[in-house]
Amino acid sequence: MNKILIIDNSTLILNVLKDLFSKKNDFKLYIAKSFADASTLIKENEFFASISSVVLPDALDGETLELLEKNEIPTIILSSKIDIDIINIARKYNAVDYISKESIYELESIYNLIKLLVFVKDMEVLVVDDSPVIVSKIKNCLESLFLKVNTASSALEALDVLKKNPKVSFIITDHNMEEMSGLDLIKKIRKDELFAKVPVIIMTTENSNELKIKFFKNGVTDLLLKPILEEELKSKVINIFSNMKQVNDIKVFTKVVDDHVISSTADVNGVITYVSKAFCKIAGYEKEELIGKPHNIVRHPDMPSSVFKELWTTIKSGNIWKGEVKNLRRDGSFYWVKVVIEPNFDKKGNITSFTSIREDITDKKRIYDLSITDGLTSLYNRRYFNDIASFKLEDSVRNNEVFAFLLLDIDNFKKYNDTYGHQEGDRALIKVANSLKNTFLRDEDLIFRLGGEEFGVLLRSKKIVDVLDIVEKARKNIEKLAIKHEKNPPFNVITCSFGLIAGSLKDNKLELETIYKKADDALYSAKENGRNKIENIII
Repeated sequence: MNKILIIDNSTLILNVLKDLFSKKNDFKLYIAKSFADASTLIKENEFFASISSVVLPDALDGETLELLEKNEIPTIILSSKIDIDIINIARKYNAVDYISKESIYELESIYNLIKLLVFVKDMEVLVVDDSPVIVSKIKNCLESLFLKVNTASSALEALDVLKKNPKVSFIITDHNMEEMSGLDLIKKIRKDELFAKVPVIIMTTENSNELKIKFFKNGVTDLLLKPILEEELKSKVINIFSNMKQVNDIKVFTKVVDDHVISSTADVNGVITYVSKAFCKIAGYEKEELIGKPHNIVRHPDMPSSVFKELWTTIKSGNIWKGEVKNLRRDGSFYWVKVVIEPNFDKKGNITSFTSIREDITDKKRIYDLSITDGLTSLYNRRYFNDIASFKLEDSVRNNEVFAFLLLDIDNFKKYNDTYGHQEGDRALIKVANSLKNTFLRDEDLIFRLGGEEFGVLLRSKKIVDVLDIVEKARKNIEKLAIKHEKNPPFNVITCSFGLIAGSLKDNKLELETIYKKADDALYSAKENGRNKIENIII
């Protein structure tokens, strides 16, 4: 962590600066309220930069700045006013900059300036001018900003420097030079792919609009009129490198997002226009395989269509959708993601696209799935029934649908185990479970093994008759398995008895516990009435 030395005897100024730096916490601050304190700290530490007043109670004649210059510590000068004396002092000690204590805006700019110095430190720049005096002046100015300065006395020499040093990231050149003008130099530089976008400041004594147009149309970034004002030069250089830093920060941030955030953008029709590397990695596709394809390329067939209907209704109405989605990898495996999808709008408020951010929750889902799944049959277990049943009941009321709960168990199953053994009993349970899965195929049908040979099914439908039909189909399908069971006369195969409660609960405020008991009572009646039957309670 870079060390910064702040030298001032004003508690207010020190508190403001400490607060500015502490918010970011990326520099280590050292405070000196006197010349003696500063001397001690400089002996004990190596400082990246300093922020210092000119006058201290024990150093009235600039001794502090001399000390900092002697120890080669770049300095930003603090002053109660900006006048010719401060300007001359700053130039004498080649200060990074001078800042007014009276301006909060100026004080706030100090942190950004020091952050910029960290960014530009030792970056290569090139100064081109046939005047050694001007080159020296500009070189000193740029070096005060921590830049590594290369020099050339002609355009041809500049081209040679660039050929040998591809790391040059900024160029300042005079226009009026022998052999080749600064404008012609820039034209040549812009033809080189390596330097096509390198910022260039051109210096000239001519203040002609026609010439300015030629400069800017041929790739000049900015213009300086001679004689050069040092403060103007620094301001332009700082602005250029600030822009470079912002672009670099965005690139770094974008790369982190691209590498680690599962994100994508789709047009209003759901066609993918952008995917991150992280998206490609988890989905198993190359970017080229995804761009231009509909987003359902990763849709898993297990996901209910109702989820995507709700999703599209939400985002097309301009709202944010959040949910958990099971997706399909290219290799046929799956992964779970927690998704946030947000619409993007143009200036007129029209939706132009959708951006989604995802979090991989596959491991969490696997653990949760294990906790809610019956290990033998792979059906949902009683724990999940307890979690979801009340929600399904309430959802059917909201949608004015028929709610149904089916309770069933295998007839004379204890006798089956006693006759054929528990291993065969487990096989029978699995076959019955698979039969239920193959019967109740709708997304909204949930099947549970509630314990032992007892199963449950939660159903929703528009009509009661549809519920009655599919439950009868389930009974017949289990009987058609023709699993031999001699202790279950008169059928002599495995059968199940069913207790069903169904109807609209909009006007029937039944609690889940009551519904379960009624279904259990119906199941008991089915067994009492000969087994392999369905007893219905219609409400």
